[in-house]
Amino acid sequence: MVQGLNSGKTKRRINTRQLAASILLKWESITQIKRPPLAQLTEDFLEDTGPWSVRDRALVRELVFGVVRWLALLDWHIDSQLISRKKRLSNIVRSHLRIGVFQILFLDRIPFSAAVNEAVKGVKSSNHAWASGLVNAVLRRLAERRESLGPEMARRCDETMGLDTVERLAIEQSHPFWMVSRWVDRYGLEGTGSLCMANNIQPPLTLRVNTLTVTRDKALKVLADHGIDAVPGRYAPEAIIISGYSGSPLAIPGFKKGWFQVQDEAAQLVSYCLAPRSHEIILDACAGPGGKTTHIAQLIEDHGIIEATDRNDARLELLKENKERLGIKCISCIPFKLFNTRRPELEGRYHRILVDAPCSGIGVIRRHPDIKWNRTRASLSELVCQQSSLLNGLTPLIRSGGIMVYAVCTLEPEETREVVEDFLSGHPQWGLVAAGNMLPAEASSLLDKNGFLVTVPELQGPDGFFAAILRYQIIRN
Repeated sequence: MVQGLNSGKTKRRINTRQLAASILLKWESITQIKRPPLAQLTEDFLEDTGPWSVRDRALVRELVFGVVRWLALLDWHIDSQLISRKKRLSNIVRSHLRIGVFQILFLDRIPFSAAVNEAVKGVKSSNHAWASGLVNAVLRRLAERRESLGPEMARRCDETMGLDTVERLAIEQSHPFWMVSRWVDRYGLEGTGSLCMANNIQPPLTLRVNTLTVTRDKALKVLADHGIDAVPGRYAPEAIIISGYSGSPLAIPGFKKGWFQVQDEAAQLVSYCLAPRSHEIILDACAGPGGKTTHIAQLIEDHGIIEATDRNDARLELLKENKERLGIKCISCIPFKLFNTRRPELEGRYHRILVDAPCSGIGVIRRHPDIKWNRTRASLSELVCQQSSLLNGLTPLIRSGGIMVYAVCTLEPEETREVVEDFLSGHPQWGLVAAGNMLPAEASSLLDKNGFLVTVPELQGPDGFFAAILRYQIIRN
């Protein structure tokens, strides 16, 4: 139950902006490393305070995700209006201000007056009614700024504020300074700007066609017949991209029948890196809800043995639901605890192992904007330890000549190339296989000079991903 909104069985009625403010307050009150995913937190609040109409639910999500996506820029505009008075703002007042500023600077269909009035109403309904005049003044000044400058120029930081180039970029594109500064060293200022812009654009819905039940051509025709603007993906043979879709994937024709799985093109290409074959025994060591697991099953035409495990039991339950919906038989879910200790019967069992390791998720910020605020430099080091431990622990399970794919949805060298280099330096019996030997020809442009699969978010491209293919080269005695 959401604390402070409900009492017993009676649900206190609040409006959409007040609910959005409550969600943002809760999210910000939780320590970075312990925050649940923003999407999960939002859905929990919506369920606990409902019922809400489809339109209201969509608005709450838009406000919450929009504020978190543009958090640094919104705060800069708020603080630039307040100057010395900014220390007086309570968290609840700032939350309502953020929501108001987001609507004024980024949303066209909501009148400025509504954004201002709802923020004032929200503050008045809290214990900080004294700030209603301040909120009214700040938002009206920003509304005037947008009226006079237009949306794009109104969002820009004033040049008179003395910001250096990198700091200005970090604020205007609303990314942590530490993240932007390291990207500037790697990609340059222009490349970093493009990356940040891609992270701030809501991506299209990407589906993987389940070719066990339907062809991509037939699926595209059915979608077109239902008025859904869908096109083939650029890199993966089963990918379909739907732009401008805001509803639940469950409502897509054929989805409940098992025709589709939601999955970005970059994630689809990871399964190709594994190059699975029919009748092999394959382990997905970090299966999650099973996007890649079910794709592997699809690639081997459901002929073989795929054993899937994950530290999170709830995610394995989702995997079971997905495999049932997709009509897949060859996947078995294995408790993670079976892999915590040395088990002689598992040694040399698997032809192929996929290690889609826990990571910072920095490559999927556009889908999960809260990620950029939940990560620190220190958290990268902690994740690297987990990633290396996973790789090292799984090596005894591979067969002679077997393949292990290490994949992460991040761009950071510590979690990608350096993890692989460290692994290879400590395991001379393992070698690197160029991903170009495994990937569809359309994806050849996504290889780096070392043969790794590397995708960097672009305005019309896939998520940020990294994959390395490792082969065990020594025959066991």
